[in-house]
Amino acid sequence: MADLSLLVLTLLWGTSFHLVKVVLEAASPGVFLAARFAAAAGALGLVWAVRRDPAGPRLWRDGGLLGVFALGGFLLQTVGLRFTTPSRSAFLTALSVLIVPFVARFALGRAVRASAWVGVALAVVGLALLTRPFEGGIASDVRLGDALTAGCAVSYALMIVFTSEWSPRHALAPFVLAEVAVVLLGAVLLVPLETPRLDVARLPSFTATVLFTGLVLTAGAFFVMAWAQRRTTAVRAALIFSLEPVSAALFSSLYGGERLLLADWAGGALVVLGVVAGEVGGALERAKA
Repeated sequence: MADLSLLVLTLLWGTSFHLVKVVLEAASPGVFLAARFAAAAGALGLVWAVRRDPAGPRLWRDGGLLGVFALGGFLLQTVGLRFTTPSRSAFLTALSVLIVPFVARFALGRAVRASAWVGVALAVVGLALLTRPFEGGIASDVRLGDALTAGCAVSYALMIVFTSEWSPRHALAPFVLAEVAVVLLGAVLLVPLETPRLDVARLPSFTATVLFTGLVLTAGAFFVMAWAQRRTTAVRAALIFSLEPVSAALFSSLYGGERLLLADWAGGALVVLGVVAGEVGGALERAKA
């Protein structure tokens, strides 16, 4: 059930890349992120008020650090989307799949099954096909967007690993609220540092995107992520999250009109194969243990 929840979440996340790319034509990154996380914080605050879950020790330390990782990821990804395409952004974000096992193994000493390494290897080859990092003819601003998004992958990898590490210690509502509150604070502080912009003519579509990304893809998603990662490993979660760029590419192609080449589809297929190898191989290894 935990893995299925993460899969559904991943497919929904795939829609966000095109939506955010479009909304950045109407608003600056800080304005959008502040509005998105204000909506998420409001929803999570209401949940906490209803549930009255106790705030345990180290809540703000653990939730705050996760919020710092999340802020870095969202900020780098959102700014990067101003320059690169939705599908490239999604595929580069999924590089967190490569980073998670290294953090889990060498920073925390967690055992990583052989099947997970096979899945990660296949996913990385797929990502290389999709992004073609050494191919010529790619504009410098797209390269900048790609570089920013690669930094986002590092932040997300840390968030995935430490969500699995820390979420079992705390009640879900206050824990996720602490994480989201830090991102909201960072986004609000960012606004004066940029040139704030919001196209009033596009306010209805901006509001709709804020509500969808804030309530469903942030408040709901962080809650599901913290719940599910109590019941699965960080590496398994990362492998499932690697399906996000495939979902993003399909959505961007079918809905946004982005043109995908044969290499893009081949890379996506390898990412899917990596997820299957990691999941099925892990089940077989556990059965033999």
